[in-house]
Order: sequence, then structure tokens, then C-alpha cells
Amino acid sequence: MAVIHTSGAFLQQCFSVHPLCLNLKRLIAPHHLILSCSSCHLSHRLTIQSLRTHLPGQDHPMDFDPHPAFEHLTTCLEAHRAALGICVMDVVRDTAGIRCAECRRVFELDVSKFETHQR
Repeated sequence: MAVIHTSGAFLQQCFSVHPLCLNLKRLIAPHHLILSCSSCHLSHRLTIQSLRTHLPGQDHPMDFDPHPAFEHLTTCLEAHRAALGICVMDVVRDTAGIRCAECRRVFELDVSKFETHQR
């Protein structure tokens, strides 16, 4: 049985020490985002409370309804997964940020639960 840590500390450590090793693996509708760290071989699951998206230079999110933002993230994952990267991780404020280098879209996540799974 795999060990599951219900704290954001491991994800914060991965992001702080080796952010380029964090990869988006899967988006499970409607509330889970799976990240994988190729350096420390941990899987992180974020339970998404809300998701917003905008383009750089815009102060306000484009989508006030969570479904379009989720659809944009799904499209980015399918079309150019390698271009997606974690740009912000704050486990104190329970937020995360994802940026797509291909379409330049920024995704802001409010996270209700962080989990780390040992592989």
C-alpha cells in the first residue's frame, strides 16, 4: 500500500528545489489535477476548488464560469502538454498557477486539498 501525505509541503519542496521536474500528468474531471516529479519520483494530486484563466496583460480572468477554464486547460493538456508548467505554488494560500508556453494562457487554481503519493 502506497503512502499518502495530505500536506502541500512535499509539493512546495518539489517546486522550490526543482520546478522544471514537475510535469502535468492528468486532469481528472471535475476536481483533480495530477502532477509528477521526475526528480524525487513523487506524484502530487491537487483537488481543485476553483479554476480561472486569462491571457498575459489582462488583470481580470477571462472566464468567470469554471467550465470554460477547465475546457481550456483540457485542450492545452491534449494539444501541447510539454508546454504547460507550474509557475506559482503557494500552499499557505492554497493556490497554484499553471502557464502554457504555447498559447500563453495562465491558469489560476484555488486548491482545497494537496496530496502526495509515493511511487
